Amino acid sequence: MSEIVVRTLNEDEYGLWDDLVERSPHATVVHKYDWLKIIEEHTNSKLYLFVGYLGNEIVAAIPFFCRKKYFTKSLLSPINTAMIQNLGPIIPNYDDLKQDKREFYFREFQKELDKALERDIKPNSISITTPPNLLDARPYVWNNYQVTPKYNYIKNIENLQEVWKGFKKQLRKNIENAEKVGLVIEEGGLEEYNFIINSLSKRLSEQEVTVPTSKEYFSTLYDRFYPENIKIFMAKLHEEPITGIIVTTYRDKISIWVGATQTDLKGIYPVDLLQWKIIEWGNKNGYKYCEILGANMPSISYFKSRYNFDLEIYFYVRKADSIRQMIRPFEAVKQSLVQIHKMFKHKRGHTKIA
Repeated sequence: MSEIVVRTLNEDEYGLWDDLVERSPHATVVHKYDWLKIIEEHTNSKLYLFVGYLGNEIVAAIPFFCRKKYFTKSLLSPINTAMIQNLGPIIPNYDDLKQDKREFYFREFQKELDKALERDIKPNSISITTPPNLLDARPYVWNNYQVTPKYNYIKNIENLQEVWKGFKKQLRKNIENAEKVGLVIEEGGLEEYNFIINSLSKRLSEQEVTVPTSKEYFSTLYDRFYPENIKIFMAKLHEEPITGIIVTTYRDKISIWVGATQTDLKGIYPVDLLQWKIIEWGNKNGYKYCEILGANMPSISYFKSRYNFDLEIYFYVRKADSIRQMIRPFEAVKQSLVQIHKMFKHKRGHTKIA
């Protein structure tokens, strides 16, 4: 076969991008050009759309965000301040390709991509979080990336009775009790969307965690992607909003994205009811799968595993030069000092004064 040639798309070629996304089975709604541009505008980064040509055909592509910090340059897919979990490479018509072509396209694209990045951008580090169920991480291993498997939960929701039966018994009780006390789940619009974002921002502030991106970022996403690809679900008690979840929808899948902040309702679990009603809504509206993002921390995975969904794999891959490797320990020390400072403040705040 001929060699794959990697380059960035020019501005007058950006119309090609969404066609690639539509033809790529692993693509997510975040791969859409408009979402990528919104991320670029609100994260102080520069977007690059890399594509791999075999003759006149694009056989693979990946979006990158370039960010400069101190005296280093990083390429990220996705950028970590956009509250997006997965991005990474897409390969058009992947499911229709024979295995040898799948491997050739991905392997050669990654090899030539690394050459192009070094030639044109010279990043100090590269990090990629692949889209779910792109199962082959070998091209990264072969190109000297550190590869870490990560997981979501996913379930076919076409048979609601089977989904319900699969729930842990205590989860089913929580859902039934939440309905008995009068909790209701409603679809929302802009007001409910802002309530969820503000609640999330407040929770992070209480934990002394900086909100990674601006409220304007979320507002712009809402303006562009609601209601086609963003849905809002709100739990209410006596018509008062309690907590909510923002869901993304794309193709045959709904993905539980952000929200689900904890409440002060003792013995009542609105998030359990919320997620069940989202599953019901997805089934009613013709979606085949429900995806619960993020199953990579013991405490979080314990909560999410109660639904008894299936595991869904993706990969976090990273490569860094010696300069970036030298900086990382200092960043770790800085984070540790911040944590110690928070602990001291917390302890001092709880000290009684005689």
